[in-house]
Amino acid sequence: LYTESYQIVVNKKLKLNSVEDLAGLRVSVGEEGSGVLKNAKNILRAYGMTVNDIDVRYLSFEDAANALKNGEIDAFFVTASAPTKAISDLADSNVPIDILSLDERAIRFLQNSYNGYSVTTIKKGTYKGINKDITTVGVMAVLVANNNMSSSNIETVLNLIKAHQDSFNKISGNTVDFFDEATLNSIVVPFHKAASEWYSANGITGLKAEVKADNVSRKTLNLDMYQTVAVAVLALFIGVLLKERIKFLTTFCIPAPVVGGMIFAIIFCALYALGILEINFDETLRNVCMVMFFTSVGFQANMKVLKSGGKGTFIFLALVLVLIISQNFVAVGLSKLLGINPLIGMCTGSISMIGGHGTAGAFGPLLEDMNVDGATTLATAAATFGLVAGSLMGGPLANGLIKKKNLMDTAVYEDDSMLVEEEIKHRREVSMYAPAVYQLTLAMGIGTVISFVLSKTGMTFPIYIGSMIVAAVMRNISEYTDGFRIHMGEINDLGSICLSLFLGVAMITLKLWQLAALALPLFILLAGQVVLMYIFARFIVFKCMRSDYDAAVLAAGTCGFGMGATPNAMANMQAVTEKYLPSVKAFLLVPIVGSMFADFLNSLTITFFINFLG
Repeated sequence: LYTESYQIVVNKKLKLNSVEDLAGLRVSVGEEGSGVLKNAKNILRAYGMTVNDIDVRYLSFEDAANALKNGEIDAFFVTASAPTKAISDLADSNVPIDILSLDERAIRFLQNSYNGYSVTTIKKGTYKGINKDITTVGVMAVLVANNNMSSSNIETVLNLIKAHQDSFNKISGNTVDFFDEATLNSIVVPFHKAASEWYSANGITGLKAEVKADNVSRKTLNLDMYQTVAVAVLALFIGVLLKERIKFLTTFCIPAPVVGGMIFAIIFCALYALGILEINFDETLRNVCMVMFFTSVGFQANMKVLKSGGKGTFIFLALVLVLIISQNFVAVGLSKLLGINPLIGMCTGSISMIGGHGTAGAFGPLLEDMNVDGATTLATAAATFGLVAGSLMGGPLANGLIKKKNLMDTAVYEDDSMLVEEEIKHRREVSMYAPAVYQLTLAMGIGTVISFVLSKTGMTFPIYIGSMIVAAVMRNISEYTDGFRIHMGEINDLGSICLSLFLGVAMITLKLWQLAALALPLFILLAGQVVLMYIFARFIVFKCMRSDYDAAVLAAGTCGFGMGATPNAMANMQAVTEKYLPSVKAFLLVPIVGSMFADFLNSLTITFFINFLG
């Protein structure tokens, strides 16, 4: 029908020049649950901001205009065709107002991140006192019809619109061509079959066809925060029971929350597909658990331990960084060849491979905010595949290298009792769990400030990155000054508990039906990761780590955490060393790099790729 423009109305006396100048001011972002609020969040995000950066109010257009007139707010967001009555009335009452333009970078970000936004200009003079053109973006207002609406009714509506277009423009103040072919083809919503046929008969072809009707009337069940966590815990218990009884699950180190959560996700998917029930979850506590888990990961970044591994540790760390980058290059490259959004491909890159289920659950929602539908489901499915593939690949690869290269001829037996020293050092004490919680909470709180500062760069960061950095700083201050004790054993336990709860909620909320359209691309993307992992472990890790017995065991471990998680890596290496000899070097390097530093480097690398692609 017409373009609804983003209009950011501000008090002219404040002399604001950019959206960034709204920080700390009283701003209405539309009513809660409205499209205006969604659009306001998108615009703020284009400038590296959130609603937390402003003194937010949730008002209607009319209430916001009155509040600005009375000095109760400083600015308000509007998504509507220009001129908008509320703004016109405000300007006509001699209140000095201005409207902010969006810069090219923000417009490019919005168009690349979300479907349906187009550049639009609000001409000078549209409102009293606005003496310059305003560059912004807008969305098309469309008529939405049920797929079952009769063809005759569709034709009647379109004929009426065509006959009365001039009257509509006169009343609305717009000058719109309802039948502009470029505009119609820019609409991302599928057209009703009868509408598509009507447009075709009027000389406009190639419009997106309607999707298959989903006429099922499902009941809806909404679970609150506490009920959601309760279901996640139930899934966790079921996963633990199944792992005790099914050897395959233990052999491949499949996490209990993934086992139980996947069962629930399949059940919920069946209920949805059969048209019986759709369940909505409150995922508030998922984010709390996610941040706490990654904060515990930050506490593991001990530079003293990194140095204790010698030159080999730094070489192996560099190799892991190369692997992280390579996984993302393969994911993005194959995505472009397949003609799909590279951000979809990122779900099968280091997010799910080296990152595993934890990182998949963390970055999935972030990608969904960037209009990648089903990103969490896709990344989680890829992570599950990676667990199995990495476990299947590691042992046979090392076994083949040992036999082919006759590595046992040069292998030297080493006492591996030293490997338990770190665990003994960090033995658990019941009385120390409270200080551990306090340290985690302190790092999380200070980390939010770091995250806020990082958001000002205009880049997209996961919400936990600041907390990880603070935790790493706290750990190393403790190690190098002995001024206070970090309760690592207890922190690791708390992190594991939070990871289980986080994964439990993430798994039960998966929408498996979103995978159907990506089945073939997903298979190709994951096959590419398997090939990369084999080549990297066999020819790069093995060669760079001196091509000896330890290097073969390290290659097996790399397959484990390179496509799954550190426990898979340890299981791979244990399977090899139980058959041959212990490898102190491998069992020292993999936990240091895989547990302490890989997630840290991975988060930074993923953030770079997402911002580059977005």
